[in-house]
Amino acid sequence: MKTGALSPALQKIADAAAALLEVVRQIQSGEAPPVSAANKIPNARIRLASPRPDAGPAGRPILLADAVNEFLLAKARAGRSDRYLRQAHVTLGAFARGREERPLASITAEEIELWLHSQKWRPRTKAGYLLDLRTCLNFALKRGHLAANPANAVDVPRYDPAPPGLHTPEQAAAVLRIAARDPDVRRSLAIRYFAGLRRSEASTIAEENLLEEFIEVPAANAKTRQRRLVTIQPNLRAWLALGGRLPLRQINNRIAAVVNQVRAAGILWPANAPRHSFCSYHLAHFQNAARTALEAGHSEAMLFRHYRALVTPAAARAFWEIRP
Repeated sequence: MKTGALSPALQKIADAAAALLEVVRQIQSGEAPPVSAANKIPNARIRLASPRPDAGPAGRPILLADAVNEFLLAKARAGRSDRYLRQAHVTLGAFARGREERPLASITAEEIELWLHSQKWRPRTKAGYLLDLRTCLNFALKRGHLAANPANAVDVPRYDPAPPGLHTPEQAAAVLRIAARDPDVRRSLAIRYFAGLRRSEASTIAEENLLEEFIEVPAANAKTRQRRLVTIQPNLRAWLALGGRLPLRQINNRIAAVVNQVRAAGILWPANAPRHSFCSYHLAHFQNAARTALEAGHSEAMLFRHYRALVTPAAARAFWEIRP
């Protein structure tokens, strides 16, 4: 979607989202405190104080664009990640398009349902968009802008989760050999394979986070906003000894270059393949769901739902024996 095609009101949402991402960056880097940075957001119809006395069901109706901006700002000031804010901006911007100047209270469940099912999205995408919209409208409900959340009356589309894509031990070893052309990328990929870090986590940790026995994922870098320690397994230690530096600079271009070379070698690259490989092989090899969940940074329920019985013990043993 080109910026020039946006209506003035929707452009304000886009401008606000971009400014909010800068607020998050400044807060996380310590460049500016949350309140002072948020108060300087340009071109955004955002209210930093309590809801207006004349806003909401009992007074002058708040507009959808205002509600979206207020939601995004609140989440930014609460320390939500830039990834979360970007996704919320995409979802809410898609729904707001053409409705920016509509009173929030005029949005109906039937309208949301029609919008959702008129899109050529997969059921999983529809479910994610609906849940994001529900979250925003629940926020508006708590702020007194709505008497009820119309999105709660829309059924979440059902879908069968696809099994996570992962690499065989042979494929993982081949990927790391190909990545040897860029030692920094190889270092980052080794950490993603053998410590299970998410791409966003691996791209933001620094050398100082590589401790004697553990890799520290600081709370500010973790998706769950909780600090965790991941054991450096013997084979990962061997890969780290090859050198390279963190954090990985110009990550998108450099990772993309290696992925293109991997695909040219005939190896598929499923989304999050290194992390999915870690979770699957770690659970199968160490047979300790609590430990795997703790090091991966998610719940045991999610672990069993997505990774249980995906690989054999023999394949898991081969994975943890991958060395330079």
